Amino acid sequence: CASESTTITTETTSTTTTVTTTTETTTSTTTTTTSTTATTSTTTTSTTQTVAQNATSAQYYCGRTSSYTLWQLYSASGLYMDIDSSACGFNSTPLYFTSVSGTSSHWDLTGYTAIYSSTKNSFRVYTQSISGAASSSLLSLAQTYGWNVEWIGVSL
Repeated sequence: CASESTTITTETTSTTTTVTTTTETTTSTTTTTTSTTATTSTTTTSTTQTVAQNATSAQYYCGRTSSYTLWQLYSASGLYMDIDSSACGFNSTPLYFTSVSGTSSHWDLTGYTAIYSSTKNSFRVYTQSISGAASSSLLSLAQTYGWNVEWIGVSL
């Protein structure tokens, strides 16, 4: 789902000129002092901003739940999940955002919000336990407590 965007370029030029003239005349002995100060400054600022057609929302987003059954062992202390986003039909690699849901103990996980190997069709997340549980224990807990990965992709 693609939307057109508009590019707005603005250029602002401001010129400030200050002229100060001071004349002092004293009549007993004639003294005349004249002082003139002239200051000119010019500032040019150019700004380019790309604005989406509907600036209050992203052009396209798609999200799903990836099943806890997709977790795989990774090293001695972690798990990973390859997530298929091809059903969303993204035209380019979107920004992916993730969280983990479950019935218990998913609060002990870390790392699952870091996205790896992202493409328009898939991405990968890794996780491990902050308490140091072994990957085999984590895999068992993922199955027992249904640690699904909730995700959304946003195409700009």
